[in-house]
Amino acid sequence: MRTDPAEPLRQARRRDSEHKRALVLAAADAQLEAGRHPSIAGIARQAGVGRKFIYDHPDLKACIELKAAQATRSHAGDLVAAARVTGASLRAELENARAQNHRLTRQLRALENRLSKAEGAHLVADELLPDGVLTELAGQQLASRVMELDQQLFEAKEGLRRTTEELEAARSINRELMQQANRPQP
Repeated sequence: MRTDPAEPLRQARRRDSEHKRALVLAAADAQLEAGRHPSIAGIARQAGVGRKFIYDHPDLKACIELKAAQATRSHAGDLVAAARVTGASLRAELENARAQNHRLTRQLRALENRLSKAEGAHLVADELLPDGVLTELAGQQLASRVMELDQQLFEAKEGLRRTTEELEAARSINRELMQQANRPQP
């Protein structure tokens, strides 16, 4: 029986090729786990093989492309799921933005009033105001306070209206549920 003297070389080359293949697949998985889109050059560099090795093995290249496509599809699905917005969440966000806008407006008015009072007190103390200006300023302050109170009244009425609507809706649902509960069961 005659053995082929090249057989040990073929086996060594096959083992080397399988080892490189495992390194390439591990590098592709590592890049996908890191959230990067795997490129052939990047995978070859990370695995320590030449790009030609990957291109010479079409099944290996196809496996890498399949994994990349699956990761992209999975990532796209996650983005779509995260981007879903409901009407209720938009209304809640709008209501929060309105409340924040209202708080900031009140804070701005309070700061303007403090500044106005401080400057007014400085002018009065230094007697720099002409006659009748104090009366006019007091009238403006009263008008400003009336506007603030009107705004607060409007907001209170608006809150009461919303609460009343919610109460009426809850009562309506309660009536329907009571009617369903009181119906005789067949």
